[in-house]
Amino acid sequence: MSLWYFVVVIGSLGVLSPLPFVHAALRLRRAFLLLFVVLYAAADTGLLFLLSLSGTDADETILALGWFFGTILLIAVTCVHLAVLRKKILYPPRGAWVETGMHCGLFSIDIAGFGQVGRSSEIFVQVRRMLFSLLAGAFEASGIAWDACLKRDTGDGMIVVVPPHFPKFRLLLPLLSQLAAELAKYNVVAEPALRIRVRVAIHAGEVTLDEYGVTGRPKVLLARLLDSRVLRDALVEAPDGSPVVVLVSDRFHEDVQDQGGPGLDTMSYRQVLVHEKETEALAWLHVPTPVIRRLR
Repeated sequence: MSLWYFVVVIGSLGVLSPLPFVHAALRLRRAFLLLFVVLYAAADTGLLFLLSLSGTDADETILALGWFFGTILLIAVTCVHLAVLRKKILYPPRGAWVETGMHCGLFSIDIAGFGQVGRSSEIFVQVRRMLFSLLAGAFEASGIAWDACLKRDTGDGMIVVVPPHFPKFRLLLPLLSQLAAELAKYNVVAEPALRIRVRVAIHAGEVTLDEYGVTGRPKVLLARLLDSRVLRDALVEAPDGSPVVVLVSDRFHEDVQDQGGPGLDTMSYRQVLVHEKETEALAWLHVPTPVIRRLR
């Protein structure tokens, strides 16, 4: 497209110079590009004014050549700039390395009591921002690149799809202990309305992506685990200093046991039966204990 811009502008001897900017502003939805039209019009008007003031044919020739070649240079540089800008906007660099059919780790988190009475919209924003910030930090500290994961906001939580090249055990260790420690540290100094306790569900399977996000059977099971009565009761029964409870699917637990992992203790997970809607499945319940030394 930039080549055609250049040909049209040169062929019109600079008369159609604003055309690339107008088209780019409309196509790329970047209104600031219209500023180039204004600047070009101002420069063009100024040069024409100088031409009218010139006293000799030599002055007119110099100004005319300056206007013509200056226009060519301006358009050449601008066409290259527009081409680069167009590529960045229409074809942004890929962040999440997840495609349909990949066997991925699935991590879902939900803020307990998010819609409780007394919490304003401003508090909702603060709580979400803090949780997502701590979650991103916990992923990075666990060796899972946050930008490589596919993330879907659920309003009071988030679903994170982890690409298959990251070991699954890292979703359990050190991620859970890191998240529990940081949330506990935050809750110590936060006002009661801003304190955060969360439910977490973890599963793995072949994901299916459509225009609305993640779907398929693994996603359904993940949702059942997260919303299960077993997990909700576990958070109610957990000590106040434990801000995280987690439910891991039986398949994920088995896979992680086979993989192993430094310091991973799957024996601290208790097997439970989840019966939600049409789903009945075995799962493993765990309440991470915040590491006290992180709270100092």
